[in-house]
Amino acid sequence: MKPIWKWVIGITVSLLLVISVSAWYLSRHWRPILDARLKEAVMNATDSLYLIAYDELGFNLVTGNATIENLRLTVDTARYAKMEINQQAPDNVYNISIANLQIRRFHPRRILADRRLNIDDIIIDTPAIQVVNTYHVYNDTVATKRDPRTLYQRIAHLLNEVSVGNIYLNDIQFKFTKNTDSAVNETALNNLNIHVRDVLIDSVSQFDTSRFYLTRAIDVDMPGFRYETPDSFYYVSFDRVQLATLYKRLLVTGLKYAPRMNKSEFYKRSQQAKDMAIIAFPAIRLEDIDLQRFVDSRKLYAGSLHIDSGTVAISNDLRYPRHATNKMGKSPHQLLLNMKQTIKIDSVLLNHLNISYAEVGKKYGKEGKITFDDASGVFRNVTNDTSALLRNQVMEAQLTTYLMNTGKLDVLFAFDMLDKDGKYTYKGQLGPMNGTPLNRMITPLLNAEIGSANIKGLRFDVQADDRRARGSLRFDYDNMRLHLLTEGDDGSRSSKRVVSFLANSFIINDSNPDANGQYHRGRINYTRPPTYSFFKMLWQSLAQGIKECAGISPERERRLLNAAEEAKQAAEKTGGFFRRVFGKKAEGN
Repeated sequence: MKPIWKWVIGITVSLLLVISVSAWYLSRHWRPILDARLKEAVMNATDSLYLIAYDELGFNLVTGNATIENLRLTVDTARYAKMEINQQAPDNVYNISIANLQIRRFHPRRILADRRLNIDDIIIDTPAIQVVNTYHVYNDTVATKRDPRTLYQRIAHLLNEVSVGNIYLNDIQFKFTKNTDSAVNETALNNLNIHVRDVLIDSVSQFDTSRFYLTRAIDVDMPGFRYETPDSFYYVSFDRVQLATLYKRLLVTGLKYAPRMNKSEFYKRSQQAKDMAIIAFPAIRLEDIDLQRFVDSRKLYAGSLHIDSGTVAISNDLRYPRHATNKMGKSPHQLLLNMKQTIKIDSVLLNHLNISYAEVGKKYGKEGKITFDDASGVFRNVTNDTSALLRNQVMEAQLTTYLMNTGKLDVLFAFDMLDKDGKYTYKGQLGPMNGTPLNRMITPLLNAEIGSANIKGLRFDVQADDRRARGSLRFDYDNMRLHLLTEGDDGSRSSKRVVSFLANSFIINDSNPDANGQYHRGRINYTRPPTYSFFKMLWQSLAQGIKECAGISPERERRLLNAAEEAKQAAEKTGGFFRRVFGKKAEGN
């Protein structure tokens, strides 16, 4: 080997040894200094409320890597108790533990040469975060002092730039504990994953509106969650929640709101005739969210909400007593207006929803059911934000569905969000359909059935508020036959032929226009009982117009009842006469 190469190799090896020994020495002797500075910084920043501890702290100046094992940030309980006595304690305290924290390639040379802290990756494995909330009334009157400076302005005297390529928070275990005088309530979220991309703090990024809190993107992935309501009747669950700040999108899959027990047990436990709801949406997508506004003011602004399929099933059992409550002022648009959470969504789009209402009647104990299948449509200007409503105070809903999965029904609602009486309008039309599918609703509740009905169309136009509905209805049909039923001891049903004949011949118009060519238009003037819900008022007001078109006026209803009673008495008298005649003849034989 030539002497020059020996010198080159020797010098190179010597330099590597010097660098390695220097890095080892600095790592060994800087560690106590870093340890002390880190603990001091935490105590100063938190007014001695928090303590920091860890099992192992390691870093390498050559590779630019650092690790912390079993990091713990805990509340000093003695200090917190003293702050409570002095009425200085915060409502929320945090206990945080991290199994392993890794910092990859923090480029020490750039810190020294350019005052730039550039980190490739920060990996936080299995962090456990517990938030404990204890309400203190004195915090409601305390004015919080805020530093108006940006984050860059606060660090500019130390660094010109801070950047992190990726921050990974893997398998987060989150628990929120709320302490009250009567109970301790806990909510837990497990297996949460967060990926933060391209964090940049410098003189330019502080004004970059395309960034969300100085990041290019934050992706949050939370797997299944289940929450049971305090009344123990319902639960809310979902399969997954995903938030992408870059696309301003929130996706919830497998959302479900349902009772924790079956229908029979639900009513046995509640002992009330109240609605039981089962709601299931495979996917809900919120687009174009104003995340900055939500963080700054807790107002939810978004471009659109998409519900692409799902079911809404409501049922009731009238065999149980009703708990009468005043439902004035509780229509859907009024509930939206009175929500504490401020919301503004430009459009809510619905596709392929199946909606049903089932009711067990008190008299016959059978379940009637009405369905609105494959419902689609759009709600526009869905908001309770007063400033937005001053520009446009009307929320519209345009919906299309299929009544009993057969007749196409189009409805247009317009809600005046600022009217003190809850004013709204609804108009629409039902296309041609056979009337017999409606027996699924009519027969169990009224013990009657539609023998035949050729519905050509139905149109309605109604103006309403909290107390009254006024409008008109057109109902075109022919060949309508109604059968009133009686149930035998074995549960079989047969037609009350006499009463059915009277109803069809003298009470109900079998067509519209009727046999005399007269067209009957339904007039709606319906006064809402305070205990009726918004949807029951809709149905009852439309039913009033349908009855008038069919010729079933209040007077005709009374005539029908009187005719039925007279027919029953006549049958009993006739039957008694024949029994007496044939009975005596039998005795004489």
